[in-house]
Amino acid sequence: MGSSLASSAALLAALLVLPQVLGEFWAFQLALYFLYAVAALGIGICWGRAGFLPLGQGLFFGLSAYLSGFALLRFADSWWLLLLLPLAALASGLLAYAIGLLVFRGRTESGPYFALITLALSLFAFQVANTWNGMTGGYNGLKGIPGLPALDSFAATYYVAAVALAAAVGAVWWLVESPLGVLWRALAQNERRVGFFGHDTAQLKAIAFGASGILAGVAGALYAPQQGLVTPEVCGFVLSADLVIWTAVGGRGRILGPVVGAVAIGVLTAELRGRIGWWEIVVATIFIGVVLALPGGLMGLLPVRRQRSRGARAPVLLPAPPRQLAGGPVTLAIEDVSSIAGEVRILDGLSLAIQRPGIYCLIGPNGAGKTSTFNMLTGELPAQRGTVTLDGARVGVRTPHGMARRGVGRKFQIASVFPDLTLDDNLRIALWSGRASLRDLLRPALRRWDSALLAALRQRFTFLADGLRAAAALSHGERQVLELAMALIGEPRLLLLDEPSGGLSSEETQRVIQVIRWARQTLGLCVVIIEHDMAMVKELADHVFVLHQGRLLAEGDVQTVRADRRVHDIYVGASS
Repeated sequence: MGSSLASSAALLAALLVLPQVLGEFWAFQLALYFLYAVAALGIGICWGRAGFLPLGQGLFFGLSAYLSGFALLRFADSWWLLLLLPLAALASGLLAYAIGLLVFRGRTESGPYFALITLALSLFAFQVANTWNGMTGGYNGLKGIPGLPALDSFAATYYVAAVALAAAVGAVWWLVESPLGVLWRALAQNERRVGFFGHDTAQLKAIAFGASGILAGVAGALYAPQQGLVTPEVCGFVLSADLVIWTAVGGRGRILGPVVGAVAIGVLTAELRGRIGWWEIVVATIFIGVVLALPGGLMGLLPVRRQRSRGARAPVLLPAPPRQLAGGPVTLAIEDVSSIAGEVRILDGLSLAIQRPGIYCLIGPNGAGKTSTFNMLTGELPAQRGTVTLDGARVGVRTPHGMARRGVGRKFQIASVFPDLTLDDNLRIALWSGRASLRDLLRPALRRWDSALLAALRQRFTFLADGLRAAAALSHGERQVLELAMALIGEPRLLLLDEPSGGLSSEETQRVIQVIRWARQTLGLCVVIIEHDMAMVKELADHVFVLHQGRLLAEGDVQTVRADRRVHDIYVGASS
C-alpha cells in the first residue's frame, strides 16, 4: 500500500511540474494527448473488458466537441457553461447507450456486426459535419472558439486535461473493479452463461458502450476550448481508428493501457512526423508489430497486480439477501410444442407436465430432442407452435435471462464457466442472480457477498474454497462441479441439468448424485436431468420422461419405463 501511494505521489508531482520543465508547446501537446487518452479509455472498457470493439468512438468525441463549441461561442462569459459543457459530454453517453441497447437487443453477439454499425455511424457523422455549412461550418469547421473562462493559457488547459484524465482513470478503475466490471469480463468470456444467470446481457453491454460514450464526450467537450477549432475530422474514421490503435498498443486489457498508448504514440507523432514523410505507415507498422508480438500491449510487459498478497487479512463476508421468487412448488406444462429449423423438425408436438417437486430424468437416444427441450424452455430455441406454462401462467416470449429471473436454472453438458475469472467471481456472479439490481452492481461490497448454501457447497467441494484460483486451472471434473455449484447457489425453483456426470469419475459421480439429492431436499426444488447413464437414472429419478423424434414416447417411474417395449426397442435395445 505504501509503495502504491509513493508511486501515485511521484506521478502527481511529475504531472504538476511538466509544463514548467517542458514549456508551453509541450503543455499544449500533452493536454491534447491527455484528452485523446480519456476517449481511448472508453475503448478499453468496451474492447478490453466487455469484449466488443467499437469503431466509431470519433462520433461521440466529435458530437460533444461541436456541442461544446456551440456553447462556448454563444455563452462564453456566462455561468450557463457550468451546465452546458457537462450536458455536452452527457449527450454522447446517452446516445451511445441508446445505440448500444438498440443494436444489442436486436442482435446478441458482439462481433463484426456491431463494429461495422459504429463505423458506419462515424462515417455518417463525418459526412453531416462536412456538408452542414450553416451549423457546423462545413469543411472549415467551427472557428474562433474561446477557451474556458479564466483558463485559456496553455498551462491552464494542460492542468484541466490532466485533472480530467486523472478523474477518468479513477472512474474507470472503480467501474472495472466493481461487480459491474466483473460481469463485463464475464461477458467477454462467456456471454451465454451470463444470460443464464438472469443478467440482461444487452443492458450490460449498452451500459459499457454508454460509459465509453461519456468518456469520449468529456474529451470532446474539453477539446473544443483547448484547440479553439472543431473540424469534421474529429467525427470521422481516422480518429476512431487512431483510438483503437492507441488502445491496442498500450494494452486494452489494462486500465492504463489506453493512456500509455495515446500519450506514447502522441509524443512520437509530435517528434517524428515532421522528420518521417510516411509517419502513418510507421504507426501502422508499430500497431501490427505490437498485436503480433505483444497481444497484451506495452502494459502486458508489466506483471499483473495480485488481488491479495499473502498473509493479508481475508475480507469480511456479508450475507447476501434472499432471492425474491414465487413461493410454493413449481409446476411446468409443455403442450403440443413444435420447433422447426429449416426442414428439420426438432420438436414435434411435444407435451409433458411436472406437477410437484422431485427429480425427473429426460432420456432417449441421440437426436430425440432432449437438449432441444431445454433450449426451448430457456428461450434459445423458438417454438412455432404450442404453449409453455410455468406456475400456472403462460410464458410467452422466452429469453435466458427472463427465464432465470422466473427461477429456472441450467447446467450445460459441457461445463460452461468463466475461465479467466477467479472461483470467487464465478460463484458470486451466480449469487448476484435475482438479488442484485443494476444500482447494486456498482457497490464493491457485492464482491463480499456470501450465503449459507455457498458455504455448504465449499465444505462439500473443498477446492471451491480456494477463491483466488482461476477457473482455467481446474480439471474437467472440477469445472463440472463448479458449474453445478453456480447453478445451485442461484437457488432456482426449476433446475435443468444436462448430463451432470459427463466425464466424471465414479467417485465424482457419486458426490454429484449426493449433492443433487441434498439440494433437492434443502431447497425443495424440482430437478430435470438429461442423462444417458441408466445406473444414475435408476438411482436418482422419481419420474422418467422418454423422448423419441421430438415427442414424448413414454413416462413413469423407472420400472414402468423399463417394462415398456417401445422404450426397449428405441433406447435400451439400441444401446445393448
